[in-house]
Amino acid sequence: DSSCTRSVIKTLLLHINLSFTPVTMTTPNFSWCVLSEAEEQKCLDLAGNATARNVRGSLLCVRGLNTRDCMEKIKNGTADAASMFADDIYAAGLCYGLELAAGESHNAVDGISYYVVAMARRSSSDLSLLEMHERSSCHPGIRTTVGWTVPIGYLVNTSQISIGEQCNFPKAVGNFFGYSCVPGVKDPLHDPRGNNPKNLCEACIGDENDRHICANNHKERHYGEAGALRCVAENLGDVAFVKHTTVFDNLDGKNQESWALDLELEDLKLLCPDGTEAGLDEYLRCHLSAVPANGVVVRMEDKCRVWKYLERLQNAFGNATEGFSLFSSAGYGQSDLLFSDATHHLQRVLGSYTSWLGPSYTAILQAFEDPRLKYIFPSLCITRIVLTLLMPAFFFWFVHISRCELLF
Repeated sequence: DSSCTRSVIKTLLLHINLSFTPVTMTTPNFSWCVLSEAEEQKCLDLAGNATARNVRGSLLCVRGLNTRDCMEKIKNGTADAASMFADDIYAAGLCYGLELAAGESHNAVDGISYYVVAMARRSSSDLSLLEMHERSSCHPGIRTTVGWTVPIGYLVNTSQISIGEQCNFPKAVGNFFGYSCVPGVKDPLHDPRGNNPKNLCEACIGDENDRHICANNHKERHYGEAGALRCVAENLGDVAFVKHTTVFDNLDGKNQESWALDLELEDLKLLCPDGTEAGLDEYLRCHLSAVPANGVVVRMEDKCRVWKYLERLQNAFGNATEGFSLFSSAGYGQSDLLFSDATHHLQRVLGSYTSWLGPSYTAILQAFEDPRLKYIFPSLCITRIVLTLLMPAFFFWFVHISRCELLF
């Protein structure tokens, strides 16, 4: 039948036309969580320059209140990515189920940012990192990676410090060391009840007028890594926990303060985790931990998508000698915006966030988790709200503990 044949032909032609209907490609959006006005401005400049260079994808800049807020925004989809420090990467993975799309390389070889070392005066012949009880210590600040997380995690993991059921780290540290300088340890933010041990401030000196003792800023002259080094140099502490670069950043006239001008490399040594000691240039074998560089935190399903966009941005602006530069914060009034200024290039992270952090640094961070929760909820982040609402009777005895809150 000819009419039937014509109908079949029309149907076939219709399918052919549908098969070749052009598909409209939408430009994918990528939203970046920023934490300051300066960082937001650099993000907006990056977005504008990327559009001008026809980099595929549209960058949006989302303002976060703090790092934890950025984690929540990424998890709920109101942001796609943010650059974070190693400690925050761990918290983002543990508490929010987030992953890494990329990490920074500072030396063009690996993802190591710096090494945390224990520095002492060479004249202190009877010092050992395995026997620090009742010794005096100098820390750049409370809850800093260099001055708190790494050294205290090391002491916990080597069973020199026992935290106890209350998970009171300052109390345990105060009971362990004879006296210390931990700037900020008595600040209301870190000591809301005023119970943190006073001996954690006894090696602090405040300013020239004996004010601001133990302050969490430069008014305390033993604040920061240079301050911790000064604390040891002036014989007010036995050991300083600093970056491997700290001493070199303060010698040869780079620091004009009298204590630094009088300091010589030969005056100092490194204390190694195995109880031995080493020269200042032997930090590769004698350090408490290698601290990973910053990474780009994303949702698990966006690892590939975000990396592809970052790769396009890096190809366009990563090695720029003029115009916008991805790894420079010059002109914005702050440093390390979006990425560390020391970044050589971004490298793709194919594995999990723990593969980027590495086993030794992950073990350091795990020392700050409440051990009781590991046995009951090995893969969950328990907040006091969840415990109060869901299990008030059975778990009331540890309702004040939060595996994740210990990290923030």
